[in-house]
Amino acid sequence: MAQLIAYRYANALFDLALEQNNTEKYGDEVAAIYEAIKDDKEFIGVISHPQISGEEKLKIFENAFKGKISDDILGLISVAVKKNRETDIILMLSVFLDKVREYKGITTAYVYSASPMSKEQLDTVKEKLTKNLNKQVEIAAQVDESLIGGLKIKVEGHVIDGTIKKKMKDLKDQLMEIRLAK
Repeated sequence: MAQLIAYRYANALFDLALEQNNTEKYGDEVAAIYEAIKDDKEFIGVISHPQISGEEKLKIFENAFKGKISDDILGLISVAVKKNRETDIILMLSVFLDKVREYKGITTAYVYSASPMSKEQLDTVKEKLTKNLNKQVEIAAQVDESLIGGLKIKVEGHVIDGTIKKKMKDLKDQLMEIRLAK
């Protein structure tokens, strides 16, 4: 239910951004808010605390962001707080950012490797994905030592798994099939 509500709020803000031709501006402002609060456990704790009134929570947001973000975005936050949806604000912001990126033709590729990749390696992966997907690609690189070697890429619901771990599993499965066939 909370997810559905977050999507409704995000869609409303996105529709407003489109209507006012402010997708770039709103995207930048929402990104700034999102980055500022998404990992701030103290801020999240205060905003989600049941004994702190909605008015006080709204003042916290206003003090932190008024003059730095548009009134429409502050209005979305205000409505969410007044409707006791403050715990969904981070999800609302995240969904809105996803919608803006989709609108701009940007997608994220999650690249997993056994060891950290160099900037040149990541740029090569980005270039190939951009060409193949015909979209602007952002890379989110993560190290997963269990992969042993190679790359695993998740993008737009697809998984490209060229890891040694996967190849070893495939080989094991083939050997099991041969064994069972006897």
